Amino acid sequence: MKKRHIALLSLLALPAIRAATISQSDPAAGGVGYTWTVTLNGSDFGATPDIAAANVGSWSWEDQGLFDPGDPTVGWTHTSNWAAIELTEAAYFTLTLGRNANIPNGAGFRPTDNFFPSFTLWSGWDNDGADNHTYNNRGNVDWAEDLTFIGLVENSTEATAQATWYLAAGQYTVALGSNASAELAPPRQGYTATFSTSPVPEPGSLALTALGLCGLVLRRRR
Repeated sequence: MKKRHIALLSLLALPAIRAATISQSDPAAGGVGYTWTVTLNGSDFGATPDIAAANVGSWSWEDQGLFDPGDPTVGWTHTSNWAAIELTEAAYFTLTLGRNANIPNGAGFRPTDNFFPSFTLWSGWDNDGADNHTYNNRGNVDWAEDLTFIGLVENSTEATAQATWYLAAGQYTVALGSNASAELAPPRQGYTATFSTSPVPEPGSLALTALGLCGLVLRRRR
């Protein structure tokens, strides 16, 4: 009977997952033109809806035709989609970006064959000054001085891309785009972006969970 109580306590110690807030909005005028505003607590999950706004250019994250080999790489600012993310507490933050053929385009649905999801993460929001037609997809952006580069996912072969970072509570910016070959000329591509967070277990919670698992193992053995 004691073993059942221990196992139950370990389950009660796990945090409940709540729905993230995702809206098609820009938190403020100026600077980066955000498509999405996303708010997450330390244990959250949410995805962009199947609406027309969820589309990007095929070369949006990086257009090889805009730079020579060895020069700084760039993406198209206005054909990428930007997300203003706010974490209300420190957490492991996971972003998954994938193809979605259910995004309407006015005459049906958007294609996805040339969507190769890629993205860049910065700390901060940029809501002042003007933007530029292109942006540095691999570092700090000179016209978005409020952003500090954290990391990126470059992908030119897969239909889905994912990355996880441990982030402090605060504001973050993500540029969502595609990395198709610039030799192609496909239309804009539909996508789904999924945002999730998970907390760092406290030492006490880890110990309680371990005791619960031990109790379950002993019970099964008996």
